[in-house]
Amino acid sequence: MDELKKKYPIGKICAKLQISRAGYYKYEKKKEKKKRESKKERQLKEYIQLIYEEHKSRYGYRKIRAVLNNQYNIPASEKVVRRLMQELGLKSKARKWKKGTKQHKVASAGFIYENILQRDFSTKRINEKWVTDVTEISYGNGKLYLSTILDLHNNRVLGHSIAEIHDVNLVKASLLDALKKRKNKNKKLILHSDQGFTYRSTKWHQLVAKNQLTPSMSRKANPFDNACIESFFSYLKTECLEELKVAHNQIEAIKVINDFVYYYNHKRIQSTLNYKTPNQYVAAS
Repeated sequence: MDELKKKYPIGKICAKLQISRAGYYKYEKKKEKKKRESKKERQLKEYIQLIYEEHKSRYGYRKIRAVLNNQYNIPASEKVVRRLMQELGLKSKARKWKKGTKQHKVASAGFIYENILQRDFSTKRINEKWVTDVTEISYGNGKLYLSTILDLHNNRVLGHSIAEIHDVNLVKASLLDALKKRKNKNKKLILHSDQGFTYRSTKWHQLVAKNQLTPSMSRKANPFDNACIESFFSYLKTECLEELKVAHNQIEAIKVINDFVYYYNHKRIQSTLNYKTPNQYVAAS
């Protein structure tokens, strides 16, 4: 058709092919639109690939779409981003959900506190509710323990500590780290934990009391009472799985963990924070 246009008028071509001029121009318009869209989608794919690689396969189509809109000012629907990701063969690192299981424990010794939090994770300001826990992290041929303090207002990791041994010193170190960063001291600050032996210890009780914190504890064998911190650990283990597998020693494993904590606070957007990072959310609120 393009070759014929150079030799003959459009009217004669349409008459010979027995098509209307309006139909021909509609076809040309549609073809040009498709050409423009293809170019736009090629550019969009480049941005999607860039964001996907920058965040080490951690982002799915919703977060990539949020970055496109907020950071690059490129409007795109979730449907389009999802389709283009499928065409590129990009998949985010999905967490594996564990089935809840009933656990039975013997009566706890030491200090036991009331469950003040009661699964109410809502807040109005920073330093209103903190949650804490310890998790075991495997790497290469070894393992480490990570203790973390999380502020529920912006899901920011305020303090963390890493050690070979799970003991009171580990949890104390993470709390002291968080307390150093604490601003606008609130005497009604709730600090929620499970009923682990470290949180029932005298040393933990004394540190909490000294800093005028209000202790709260989950019910026995009920991880959902501390779901937010469990969620953070789940993200860390899923998104750093491959890096931890190839870590040759403690130094490399600790670097992976510390790098993720920094990334989580400063670069990883969260849907619950209106697709902002923990640090951005505080600045905006």
